[in-house]
Amino acid sequence: MAFVIKFAKGVRNHWKKSTFAACLLAYGAKRLKNKYEIDGIMKVYCEEALTYGKVAITGNTLPRKITVILNPAANKRSSLEDYEKYCSPILNLAGICVDVVHTESEGHAKKLVQELKNTDALIVAGGDGTLSEVVTGLIRRTGENNSKLIPIGVLPLGKSNTVGSALFPGGEHLGNVKSMAEASMAIVREATKPMDVMKIEIINEPDADTIQDGEKGDEVQEKKAVYALAGIEWGAYRDASAKKDKYWYYGPLKKYATYIFNGYKDSLNWKCEALVNYSEPCEGCSNCVTHIEEKNTKWYNRFVRSTAKKEDRSRIINENCQKYEQKQISTADFACLTSNIFAGTANNSPPKLHLNLGPQDVDYFNFLTEGFRSETGQRRQIVETIEARQIELRPNLEKMDTQNAWFSIDKDDFEVKPVKITLLPKVITMFCSSSQTEITNLTSP
Repeated sequence: MAFVIKFAKGVRNHWKKSTFAACLLAYGAKRLKNKYEIDGIMKVYCEEALTYGKVAITGNTLPRKITVILNPAANKRSSLEDYEKYCSPILNLAGICVDVVHTESEGHAKKLVQELKNTDALIVAGGDGTLSEVVTGLIRRTGENNSKLIPIGVLPLGKSNTVGSALFPGGEHLGNVKSMAEASMAIVREATKPMDVMKIEIINEPDADTIQDGEKGDEVQEKKAVYALAGIEWGAYRDASAKKDKYWYYGPLKKYATYIFNGYKDSLNWKCEALVNYSEPCEGCSNCVTHIEEKNTKWYNRFVRSTAKKEDRSRIINENCQKYEQKQISTADFACLTSNIFAGTANNSPPKLHLNLGPQDVDYFNFLTEGFRSETGQRRQIVETIEARQIELRPNLEKMDTQNAWFSIDKDDFEVKPVKITLLPKVITMFCSSSQTEITNLTSP
């Protein structure tokens, strides 16, 4: 009893030190608890991966080989450490030959994919930007009708993981660790699903990617499109979100600070004015399908696990597919999204683009409210949604400050220009959790 009284007096007489010690102790206890729970999560996944690794293969069969394209600069340069902690052990225990290739600069992932040979799958270890680069490089290499033969995996190691989070939702507590482990295990299980791709082309404008290598003055190549899996954003919320890193000194509150300090600035695009031409969604017809797929004998053909005969829709006539509606828009929040990021999208529904238009005018209070909602994973206010297969977006550049006008295509910045956005339904195959797969290929022992 005397010890308790003496201890209580000590705490009272040295309350500042006692408070600091208590906070330090609580922080340490929380770290130990998290480490214990992470070890438990990894143990479960590693034990499952080991069961795959113990399966014997025949003498004329080679182990699976995958190529991981890792962006070491992703998520404040923590992606490599996260990969080695939460992804690499699972892949190695499963008996998969893993070749890790690091990107060195913006656009390097596209070049790596175009030069890649002899691999069973491509795995993107990074965020939305790296994934978009890999998909762009892959489709440019193989063509829009052949790229569906190549399985792609994503390890959500970036700062923004829109597609990765949709494929591998991790939950609230230790969600990032669960997402990374589940994404790694999906590669081991070989559970896949087809995914839509958004093709974005500049209208009547030269593209920086079209200049040939060599001296200045060479002829311009055919325009090269950019391919995305999530969507394209434009407007005040996009501009504010792009400024987050400027408020790094606010720590975890920086994502809220960007809306507080930018909600009154003219540098944001408060008026996105454009002419939109769009066609209705189509399940596939002679207008959408350029030609019947032919047998492919290239190196990536061995990736195909299913031999199911695909339906030929090149003879189907859909008059509405070739009809375009026209609409003049003015909004503070423009987003054209694929169905990839919406959970629970019906597989039997026609593939479509979702053009979401926010309110035309936003005051400071609503800007804060909607911005905070988006940072907590909720959807911002939508005034109108247009469903389409193809969209021509022609911004009113005469009324805009073009120096401060930017699109975000899968979180990468692109200058605002007239663009044509085309949906390519189920062009690629991606690894996913078993609960989401449409065609699950399990090699479980």
